[in-house]
Amino acid sequence: MSTAAVGVFDEEAVRGISGSLEEPSWLTDLRLRALTDFSSLPPEKNPLYTKYANLSSFDLSRFSPGTGQTPPDLRSFFSGFLTGKETNILLQGNESHVHGELDADASSMGAKLVPIHDALKSDETLVRRLFETSLVQSASDKYAAFVSAFFNCGTLMYVPDGLSLHKPLRRMTVIDSPKSSVIDRSFIVAGELSKAVFLEELYSRGTSGPSLVASTVEVRAGPGSHVDFSSIQMLDKEAVHLSNRAIETTNDSRATVSSLSLGAALSRSRMNFLLDGRGSLAEGFEIFFTDAKQRYDFESNLMHNSADSTGSVQARGVLKGESQSIFKGMIKIIKTAKNSRSYLAHHSMILERSAKSDAIPGLEIDNNEVKATHSASVAQVDEEQLFYLMARGLSLDEAKRAIVLGFFEPVLSRIPIEQTRDGARFMIEGKWDGKSSRLVDMEALLAETGETTPEAKSEDIFERHYKYR
Repeated sequence: MSTAAVGVFDEEAVRGISGSLEEPSWLTDLRLRALTDFSSLPPEKNPLYTKYANLSSFDLSRFSPGTGQTPPDLRSFFSGFLTGKETNILLQGNESHVHGELDADASSMGAKLVPIHDALKSDETLVRRLFETSLVQSASDKYAAFVSAFFNCGTLMYVPDGLSLHKPLRRMTVIDSPKSSVIDRSFIVAGELSKAVFLEELYSRGTSGPSLVASTVEVRAGPGSHVDFSSIQMLDKEAVHLSNRAIETTNDSRATVSSLSLGAALSRSRMNFLLDGRGSLAEGFEIFFTDAKQRYDFESNLMHNSADSTGSVQARGVLKGESQSIFKGMIKIIKTAKNSRSYLAHHSMILERSAKSDAIPGLEIDNNEVKATHSASVAQVDEEQLFYLMARGLSLDEAKRAIVLGFFEPVLSRIPIEQTRDGARFMIEGKWDGKSSRLVDMEALLAETGETTPEAKSEDIFERHYKYR
């Protein structure tokens, strides 16, 4: 078995992480098999994309694995990130779980929002099944294998059959000068005929020096279920962010994934929609805004494995400074996936000549009775639009800002989660103004934009936390 190391990411590190987390032997074995894949795989397997592999290259040896850091203090660590009124939320500081709560109604009905290793102790059968039937295969991608081998944290979000949750479940991770890399493996499981909304937020507390945040997220939508998942990435300008996501839809289920990427020096994202059931529907919305020397590498694939399935991915990005992006995507419809419909689109806007964007959409169709379309464009700001707006009293900066916000709107308006949709607009405006904003609730958003709402009476999250009772 090959155990070639990259820096200190080797077999000793795998065994050390697994031992410190008191994992069963079957999980250690899965980690070691993933290490073999990580050691042998190139950064990019697909020959269509190998020429672009350098865009997301970085020096992994600068970082280190590890676990067991002392959880940070809730009140001081999350100051500025919480209003105190949040519920149904799990808070993570670096790789340590700090606080988690789920309302009594959801908990009594069997819903779970817990760290993955807590779930492993309370329901090993379920967790083992998720790991052993993983949708994110370590053999398919070098950095998916990396996460499977070295993960030191993670979350299980579970909604049982027939349960509809009316309040979103949230996970907020804040990074602050981590001594170890934050390597996360999470599962979102929606049972048959269930309904749930999940929000994932990733922030940095200022500029904390070089850091590595890597994750895999699996979304499993059971028959007839409806899952909306959104992810916001606002890491600092020295961070490296690696992400692998797999979304499986089964018979008559629906899943939407909304991704907003604004931070990190380098972001590498892989997203695969697996339409594995008749009548299933999957939608992806990817939004990014880069400046300075940020480098973003995206790949999104729609895999139609069943008849009468519908999938779409829409990506939009704006680039400033010397930033670069690459979007790669594929629609694949197998021979038996009759009557499938699929749409893949990427459009980017370059605000400065030094920025660069590429797009490589593709089709692989094995059935004639389907509808499949892809499109891509890279353009600069329309000079006539600028002239029109400036002729009506806007400054050059105000005109560009209006055009950029309007460019994002066709995708933003389709995001089904209201808090993510409105928060994304607020955060994009903040980035234009050079601010690092966060996702806020409607009350805080209205207050931030000059409007107010009646004060809501709610117990403070800090007082609900066990340390402050």
